[in-house]
Amino acid sequence: MNFNEKLRILRKQSKFSQEQLAEKINVSRQAITKWETDGGLPDIENLLAISALFSISLDDLLSEEKLIRTVVDYTYESITEYDISCPSHFDIHAPGALEVYITTANDEKLRVRLASNVLQTLPQDYKVKIDEHRNRLDVDIRRIGKNSEAEGKEALSIYISLPAKYSDNVELSVIADILRISRISFPLELDGKVRKVFLEEVKSIVALNCNVDMDIHTDKLPSAIEINQINATSVLHIPSGAKYYTKIKGKTNQIRFAVEGQASQYHADADAENRIELAGLNAELLIDRMAM
Repeated sequence: MNFNEKLRILRKQSKFSQEQLAEKINVSRQAITKWETDGGLPDIENLLAISALFSISLDDLLSEEKLIRTVVDYTYESITEYDISCPSHFDIHAPGALEVYITTANDEKLRVRLASNVLQTLPQDYKVKIDEHRNRLDVDIRRIGKNSEAEGKEALSIYISLPAKYSDNVELSVIADILRISRISFPLELDGKVRKVFLEEVKSIVALNCNVDMDIHTDKLPSAIEINQINATSVLHIPSGAKYYTKIKGKTNQIRFAVEGQASQYHADADAENRIELAGLNAELLIDRMAM
């Protein structure tokens, strides 16, 4: 399946006409027609806009296998939308899930999409409650039906799209196998347990308070990655050319270094602007430079 077929599937599943899709991402209808008839590919800005609109990562959008799994094969889903009118702090609580994906869009809506191929009563068993208090929004994704927490961890995917211009910062509480954070330019703090973390086009501070071993991947370093763990060992994969300095809080914590998975000497830069910080107790972090 080529990109043109994927885009057409995404548009039709969302019940958009070509004109409506063009309006949402600020391009001409002719551009949509061109892309859907395999006349060319969007530039990176438009790819990012499409990714945000349909709440999937660029990796999912451009990968045939992942698109089939993530978009085409979802049998059950529930979508909640909420209009935002001012800069807000988001406090998000989610149930146990297989995957949680957070991104931003260039509109004024909070969107929460719950999806699964297995949970047949998903729309009845999960509800999204939103409480607004001045400049704060509490987003509580609740499991209220028969499905167990264990079933959610194996089969529930949660996609959250935030309005870029109205997002000040995010606190996220979740237990999941995978957390994907994409196109975020404001602070985000995780409290919970996540095995794999993917940071894509993240610019601001990301704080990961998580007492399980994590495998963290980033396409570029955000301004700071703060990792707070107790009795855990995690790996942070960074681009080979990334410059950063390290900070350790706590005498029993340790940072080690590697290149392509092989142990190496210290390769941080005390004069760099980006920070990698390790805090907690008896925690160990391996910073692995990867060719990208």
